Amino acid sequence: MSSAVSRLTPAAGAGRPRRVVNCYSLFDKVFPTCGMVDYTEGIYDDTATHYDQAQLNQIQYVLDEAGCAPGVRLLDIGCGNGRLVAEAVHRGACAVGITISPEQVARCRKQNLDVHLLNYRHMDASWHGRFDAVVANGPMEHFVQAEDAAAGRDDTIYREFFELAYRLIDPASQVRRLVNTTIHFMRAPDPRDLLRSPREFARGTDAFHYCMLAWSFGGWYPVPGQFERCASGFFEPTRCADGTLDYYRTSEHWLRRIQAEIRRPSRLVWRALPFLVRHPRQCATMLRCMLGTQSWNWQFRGADPPTRLLRQSWRYIPSAPHPQTTTPADNPARQTA
Repeated sequence: MSSAVSRLTPAAGAGRPRRVVNCYSLFDKVFPTCGMVDYTEGIYDDTATHYDQAQLNQIQYVLDEAGCAPGVRLLDIGCGNGRLVAEAVHRGACAVGITISPEQVARCRKQNLDVHLLNYRHMDASWHGRFDAVVANGPMEHFVQAEDAAAGRDDTIYREFFELAYRLIDPASQVRRLVNTTIHFMRAPDPRDLLRSPREFARGTDAFHYCMLAWSFGGWYPVPGQFERCASGFFEPTRCADGTLDYYRTSEHWLRRIQAEIRRPSRLVWRALPFLVRHPRQCATMLRCMLGTQSWNWQFRGADPPTRLLRQSWRYIPSAPHPQTTTPADNPARQTA
């Protein structure tokens, strides 16, 4: 596995969604400084569950759903800072991660994790059939951009992901699972609105907050049922759990930790300064989104929040035809990342 992965690594930089890469570059400066390295929702058994335990609970849930056990070959697409990969290795699995963030790759390799700088859309045929299970623990919010949704390409991009995941899984494996955790729109905006400036909308409206999120982090969310439609013929759903309340609790914890760190700003400012110099506009927008408008937290707040976090588990359909590999040059939807 390692030799096949290494051959792909030099070509990994092309076509990365810059706004998404930039947002994780800032996260790399802010979150660890505030004592946080995970970007997932956690799972809280009750209100007394500590944040660190909730993060571990979430990782263990995903690994359990993926059938992760000794000897299992697992791929983590969008592996972040490597927590899930490390826990999979601890279970005795052969775990590989990919990410589009150079900072995340560097952090993972310091832990001796098998993680590589690679956009999932650039995985060639040498990857096919090499895994028992595939995990996408949070990255699918970034796979589609607002301009893709405005052009009607969102179904195509999601369909291509499920086709790729199908090819990555070994058809002879006894595991053959896919697990994703993904934020979904419950009140979907007009994607064309997200291409406009947040200043064009009244503060506090859905359009305003969704614009702040898109301009800060990049990406577009699916709607309930969309993944089931796009996965049809390749995977069938086996479990769907609602983690919205968990993400609410986690996001409020993030906000409190960052606010506390800002009260002693010298360390945080020093860490974020290189990013601020290189990307002043996005840095200002992200900080405003997280701390000023609190648009990230807004999406999970209230009795009827505008988004929902779903943890979805899928079973590989053995009879599904293996699709032909499509390159980015062949398919316009692949050129957007």
